[in-house]
Amino acid sequence: MTAEFEHLAHTMAANAGRAGLRVLVLPYPLESRPEAEVREIAREHWSSLLATLGVSG
Repeated sequence: MTAEFEHLAHTMAANAGRAGLRVLVLPYPLESRPEAEVREIAREHWSSLLATLGVSG
């Protein structure tokens, strides 16, 4: 999710009984950024995404 929606995601998770849900927050907005910049953001956050999902390695 992007930073714009972080509060909403935490609220929805808490309302669903998942207050401790791990989330990965990306910069906002993504849709107006050039493709190369979005790809760089993806590369920068890849290891954090894996950690958020509980993947080791």
